[in-house]
Amino acid sequence: MRSEVTSMRHEVDEPNVLAGRLRLSMIRLSRQLRRQDPSELSIAQLSALATVVRSGPLGVGQLAEIEGLPSPGATRLADKLEEAGLVIRQANPADRRGVHLVASAAGAGLLARREQVGDAWLADRLGALSEPDRRALERAVALLEALAAERPGDTPAVAGAVAGDRPKAKEVLV
Repeated sequence: MRSEVTSMRHEVDEPNVLAGRLRLSMIRLSRQLRRQDPSELSIAQLSALATVVRSGPLGVGQLAEIEGLPSPGATRLADKLEEAGLVIRQANPADRRGVHLVASAAGAGLLARREQVGDAWLADRLGALSEPDRRALERAVALLEALAAERPGDTPAVAGAVAGDRPKAKEVLV
């Protein structure tokens, strides 16, 4: 699996072509990761569980905001996670009418196992890449993290870059 992405010297794809390639590669990578540790949970449920594990305790409204969902969608996700025994609703000490979502031991354990299996599978494949390709991928991951963290109306930003100084995709890959 020796890839020399960093040695590619072609023009960067137009945004719509690049978007299609990126979307399809992310779908395929996600599918491969799910095969490593299949779960009855949907991608949305896994994402919400990860948010509760990492950011909890939090209210359903906070979950909706972090996940970029409407409130009813976040409520349905929280209900399904609670039914599966992966999160627990607890009274919010600051608001008697509100509740917080907290990951159960089963939820935290499930997420930890999935991450361990998926990370090991990915690390094995990344280890086969050249050092320049790993550096290029590290930069691409920073760009993907910035894109994933955006909310409607946000200007894309990359950690470590100043406004207007965002690297172009070509700079990331060469």
